[in-house]
Amino acid sequence: MSTRLTLQLRIMALAVRKSGFRSVLALGSVGLGIASMMIMLALGTGADRELQAITDKMGKNLFVIKAGQVPVAPGRGSGWYASNRLKESDGVLLRRQIPGIETTVPILEASFQVKHDRRDLVTTVRGVSPDFPRVRNFQLDEGRLLDELDGLNRSRVAVVGPFVASRINDGLSLVGSQIWIAGVPFDVVGQLAEKGLSSDGQNEDDQILIPLETARSRLLNVDYLSRLLVQVKHQDQMSVIQEEAREVLRVSHELDEGVKDDFDILSLIRVSQIRKMSSAFLQGLSQLFAAITLATGGAGVLAVTYLNVKDRTSEIGLRMAIGARRKDIAALFVAEACLLSALGGLAGLLLGGLAIAALTQMTGWQMAVDLEGVTLPLLVSVLLGLVFGVFPAVKASRVMPVDALRDA
Repeated sequence: MSTRLTLQLRIMALAVRKSGFRSVLALGSVGLGIASMMIMLALGTGADRELQAITDKMGKNLFVIKAGQVPVAPGRGSGWYASNRLKESDGVLLRRQIPGIETTVPILEASFQVKHDRRDLVTTVRGVSPDFPRVRNFQLDEGRLLDELDGLNRSRVAVVGPFVASRINDGLSLVGSQIWIAGVPFDVVGQLAEKGLSSDGQNEDDQILIPLETARSRLLNVDYLSRLLVQVKHQDQMSVIQEEAREVLRVSHELDEGVKDDFDILSLIRVSQIRKMSSAFLQGLSQLFAAITLATGGAGVLAVTYLNVKDRTSEIGLRMAIGARRKDIAALFVAEACLLSALGGLAGLLLGGLAIAALTQMTGWQMAVDLEGVTLPLLVSVLLGLVFGVFPAVKASRVMPVDALRDA
């Protein structure tokens, strides 16, 4: 069996080599199509990984419930003001009623003047629970983070961002120093590692974290929240859970039907979604180019196989005369077409790999090749030979032995 298979492979290889320049053209067209498909898959994989990296930097599976703008009550003037109905109890209620929510993080924030020695700046001060750095994926550079005891004791302790330290302490660590927030002294117990800009352009390093209870009682004297950070268990549940959270909060805030929400639900990955749309556009162009080149490659395989049938009519007649069946003849030419296409596929993988490396170097695009990006193009190349080799193979199987031998 193995000897027969080896012989068949040798015959097919000789047939491909005998086709000469025609085989080279077919190999090239198939190779270009496979390379285009490989680039398209690498672009899609790279875009997904870049999006995931951006999301992980901000924190996984997050959305924000923000205190909304509500109109001033009739008789008390005109205009809008931030709602004071978003409470920490809303977070507890959401966790209890929506199983898909992993955790909620209450946030009370405002801008304050911060002083250290003779320097000052205005920055965002956030009263948060100890879960905030973990959920938002902030790393500690020095000192410690806030803990539960800080909140229970309403301690005047703070964790500062590196931008704050650079502005009021010449970039040196503030850990162990005392700063004044709105005239209230705080001991700096930790400093965050540099994180840079968020996807919406905000400076993540320009902030100070203090215990939520301290912010309520010592700075703002309120019992409501600015926003509620919600982390869900699975990304694909995000839209469903956001809608469920909206319904729960409307009931909790006793909002009648037709009354506008007194809160806003926002996604943290809006800019990432725009990037994903741009990536999808590029993938669409790549798919169109790949489809055109694959069709051209398939046409090349079809033409080469058809001409091989025409050139080998006498061989076909001889094979049939000594006992070859029609299906044997058809299988031979389909196998030759698959071999030709597979060789083109291997050339395409090599060309695609070089193109991906060059594009990554020249453009800085995030491109990545995974197992699917290699196996799928190779399988498609074999499928091209199978599909485009059928018609010539069927035509070869219908050759009449007597006519073929007479013509020879």
